[in-house]
Amino acid sequence: MDKNDNIGDISMERIRRALADRNLAKVAVQTKVHVNTIRAIASGKNLNPTIATFDKLVDYLFRQKD
Repeated sequence: MDKNDNIGDISMERIRRALADRNLAKVAVQTKVHVNTIRAIASGKNLNPTIATFDKLVDYLFRQKD
């Protein structure tokens, strides 16, 4: 893991890249964030989500256990 992969340094661009190949409806169900919010973030229309939404996405995309 290089320093750009540090969880504390996650950017909206990194979240957008991580969402690019995901089923956004599944992400919405798993994170309990509305699918339209997820779509807006993934498309770059929402670059400033709430802290709660950001945290839920970070937890799901980067901290989830397989």
